[in-house]
Amino acid sequence: MSDNTHLTSIRDTVIDAASTLGLSEPAITKTVVLIHGGHFVGRRFLFDGLQAVWLMAENIIRFFADDGALLKTVEVGQSSEKKAA
Repeated sequence: MSDNTHLTSIRDTVIDAASTLGLSEPAITKTVVLIHGGHFVGRRFLFDGLQAVWLMAENIIRFFADDGALLKTVEVGQSSEKKAA
């Protein structure tokens, strides 16, 4: 899978999962590339009212409320989803 195809798949997963968290028409307002130690580690996707963080090494997406509370965790490429307690 090419990098562009993989990123599109990640974005689609983020938008689909955001819609299950109450955003009627989720739209990514900003995307931030995450760098640690000079290496790419993931992306942060910002919405109005929440944010999603995809960590490449873990291949998961975590959704957070604006106050930092964990709302949901989604494993990329798998149908299983975990909601925060």
